[in-house]
Amino acid sequence: MAEARGRSGLRTSVRLSLQFAFLYAILSALVFSMAYGFTQYEVRDWVLDQMRGDAETLAAIYDDGGEARLIGRVDALAEVSFENARIYQLQDRDGRVVAGNITEPVGAVVPAVLPARAIRLAEPMHDEVQRYWMRETSIGPYRLIQGSGDHIVAEIMEALGAALVLGYLAVVGLGLIAGVRVGRLTEERISAILATLSRVSAGQLAARVRVPAPAGDDLSRVSVRINEMLDEITRLLESQQQISNDIAHDMRTPLQRLHQRLERMSTAEVVAPEDVQASLEQTRDIIVTFNALLRIAQIEAGDRQARFERRDLAPILSNVVEAFGPAAEDRGMSLRMTLPRDPLFVMGDPGLLTQLVSNIVENAIRHSSSGTAIHVTAEVVPSGVILRVSDNGPGIAAEHRERIFQRFFRVEQSRHTPGSGLGLALVKAIADMHDAALSVFDNEPGTVFEVRFPGSGHMLAA
Repeated sequence: MAEARGRSGLRTSVRLSLQFAFLYAILSALVFSMAYGFTQYEVRDWVLDQMRGDAETLAAIYDDGGEARLIGRVDALAEVSFENARIYQLQDRDGRVVAGNITEPVGAVVPAVLPARAIRLAEPMHDEVQRYWMRETSIGPYRLIQGSGDHIVAEIMEALGAALVLGYLAVVGLGLIAGVRVGRLTEERISAILATLSRVSAGQLAARVRVPAPAGDDLSRVSVRINEMLDEITRLLESQQQISNDIAHDMRTPLQRLHQRLERMSTAEVVAPEDVQASLEQTRDIIVTFNALLRIAQIEAGDRQARFERRDLAPILSNVVEAFGPAAEDRGMSLRMTLPRDPLFVMGDPGLLTQLVSNIVENAIRHSSSGTAIHVTAEVVPSGVILRVSDNGPGIAAEHRERIFQRFFRVEQSRHTPGSGLGLALVKAIADMHDAALSVFDNEPGTVFEVRFPGSGHMLAA
């Protein structure tokens, strides 16, 4: 298996290297070809500019000194041309050659390239001259024909071509080296990711992919996502283990008591009605606990999102406060509510919203003492609706605020207070299902539960 991965990684490295080098080769060839063509055009234009400049100078000489000076200057230019690199011919109006180093009359010429063998010169031309770039112009009654050998330009372009080829090979080589390096680095990082996943598969849940800093490339982002996924898996497994432990702890005692009571009842000649009632209550408590677990699982699975509708939260809050008002009074507490005049529209399941508010209020009543004031408020904000349930009771220690929404967690570890330890876990599941942010703050004294619901159009848009 490891060998197969190594071969696969090597193929990935080679493939990336070749792709990198091929890309460099294509781009470099395109750039160098454009540079070569542009340089050739510029050199040719430079040669033609020189010939145009000579023609303008000869025209000025003719205007100032007449035909004698023109003829003399053309012959002088032809004589100083080294190995006929520059050639000239001056014809009169009858087509006779009167000056220059081209011996035979040249016919009509447009800017063009003529083979050197097609031109007859007074002296031998340079061995390397293969062609002449030609042009003609009129000076008074005369016709001036000029040519420039291509050997100098050819030497320049040959040197440029050699330099470009060497540069091309160097760039392709560097591209290949860079590609190999990138491929090796990619292979190493992929191998590190695979090794981490293998360790996790083997049971080492603490293994994580190393993320280089700064984490900006694609593999780094993938590594971050993998680590986040592993963190979530670890959290879920730990939560599952904790739930199993808590279920065993919470359910063992009532089941043992129920078992003992039933054993006693089975051997008694007369079964007391209070024993039957107590057994029924214990059975009911066990069923309530399992129903709460099932309800949380259903909510976390999102099974009831199809029932979401746009509802005003105000009537739900009023019903909850009215329902728990007598229980709060019986325990010497006050339960009041302050709502705005504007509707508190949210998207949600009315039954689940009622369950959320009820569990928070019931938690405040159950864990507070006589004289506690519980206040339910809500307000509309640009981002949605904020619900707060605050009290001035004993409060919740800071180290427990993040854990109170875990299943079966109780601040009172002795677990003498009635309850399953699932009420706030159910609140958290319902809030998450509604995309609501659930927070707990210190009320100095007491506690504030805050639920931030998104606007009623949020889940419709989603």
